[in-house]
Amino acid sequence: MKRTYALLAAEPSGDLQAAALVPYLRELDPEAEFIGMGGKHLESQGVELLCDTSWWASIGATEVLTRLPRIILSYYLFRYKYARRNPDVTVMIDSPAVFMRLAKFARSRKLKTVYYFPPSAWSDNPNRMKQIAERVTGVVATFRRSWETYQASGIPVQYFGHPMVDVVKRKPRAQVLAELGLKEGRYVTLLPGSRQQEIRLMTPILLETAQKLKSWDPNLCFLLPAASSRVYEKLQGLVPPEVFLYSGKAQEMLSISELAVMTSGSVSLEAAFLDCPMVLGYRFNKFDIALGRFLVRTGILKLKHFALPNLVLDETILPELLQEEVTAERLFEEAKQLLPGGAKREKMLADLARVREALGRGPVLPRVAEYVYQVAAG
Repeated sequence: MKRTYALLAAEPSGDLQAAALVPYLRELDPEAEFIGMGGKHLESQGVELLCDTSWWASIGATEVLTRLPRIILSYYLFRYKYARRNPDVTVMIDSPAVFMRLAKFARSRKLKTVYYFPPSAWSDNPNRMKQIAERVTGVVATFRRSWETYQASGIPVQYFGHPMVDVVKRKPRAQVLAELGLKEGRYVTLLPGSRQQEIRLMTPILLETAQKLKSWDPNLCFLLPAASSRVYEKLQGLVPPEVFLYSGKAQEMLSISELAVMTSGSVSLEAAFLDCPMVLGYRFNKFDIALGRFLVRTGILKLKHFALPNLVLDETILPELLQEEVTAERLFEEAKQLLPGGAKREKMLADLARVREALGRGPVLPRVAEYVYQVAAG
């Protein structure tokens, strides 16, 4: 029997996680066909894209609103094509604003769905947890805490660990230096993010932080891995020649760095796996931060942590700098304490070891694929 798998992601990190499953599913089900919603990573795995979401990537209400009419149109076009294909199983990754709606539609058509990377921010809301239970066939949690919460709510949930366990591979330092064309030295990685707003708001602050660190310790060298070729082109006009700019290679750079100064995102888990202490922050535009603070004050939005390593342990192991706190001076002061010899470095290294332990042991992806295959096969 030829089965159809639908793999769906609405933003770049989800696209990467969805694509990582494809080789394992093909091994289990060689005759299967794959359709999807996503971007270059799914496409590179030979998945037939019914909707390209690479241009959806945004953060904050302002950017979402400007793109919303086109996003809505492309979503309904996707849904029409999706319904005609009648997949045996649909794997949805994060993005509850999109996929909780699609899960309801799929349930109405008696299609099986697996929510992979379920929305952890919903786990404190009983009504939303009930919606998930009513709409999906199964859930694959990637954080132990999420697994425990979903389990306690009676939702069919699996936990195999976080796929980052399989994805992050540490190479020998000499090999990385050779690949990057670098000499032995003391490196700090700057990570401004991948979205337009992140690049605009965070890059100047990170570069100013690098200048302050360089003045304080002239032996430090700075690396900046652009998240994509598009981001690389944008950064070329912003990054001074003393900062080594590359397209990609974030894992390699983190593996040889004493410290990372970054915009909050999934790369913080990569840094944790590579034992690289980090200073982390985020800036929104004025409208988005005002809206967010209103939602928090009214209790509509519950936000205890936003840094992924903090979310994993449900405690503050690294500082979460937000909006006005994200200044070059503040990042510099935090960074000094995390460099070798700094007062907070050893404590953070011990906490990052706890994060790695909490994310489980591999292999993870083959077990996730096996579960998805079992759901598809009934």
